[in-house]
Amino acid sequence: MNIIEFNGESVVETRELAKLYCKTPNAITRTYFHHQDRFKEGEHFYLIDDRYEDFEEFKMECLDGECLNHERIYLWTDQGLYEHALLMNGKLAWHSYCQFIYFVFNKSEEVKQAIQVLKKAEDIITKEKFLYVLVKELFQHETPYK
Repeated sequence: MNIIEFNGESVVETRELAKLYCKTPNAITRTYFHHQDRFKEGEHFYLIDDRYEDFEEFKMECLDGECLNHERIYLWTDQGLYEHALLMNGKLAWHSYCQFIYFVFNKSEEVKQAIQVLKKAEDIITKEKFLYVLVKELFQHETPYK
């Protein structure tokens, strides 16, 4: 699943949402347009189009150039996925939504753990540098840190 970070949120493009719910991108788009009143931009989705300063670059980098001919791209938030699951109201839709949430949650937990490891490593390196400086001052020896 191609999950994109946008505005600090995990989002998916319409094609990924369609894959998740075993639908076509056109079916997702139709559902959205038939129920537009239930979706709020910035809450359920982000609309990326030529108003977005780096639109062309975004299409190349985040979507691997697969959307080069698109005039607009919808990025769906977890709340947007939830709303689509409500509208589909089937076992598969809810199962798929839960899979997405678990995937994002587990990914964020792994990131948190990695950050903790890096912070511990930084603390150890800082302490080692301090000890080398202390040794240098006390014994007038050269250190590998400058």
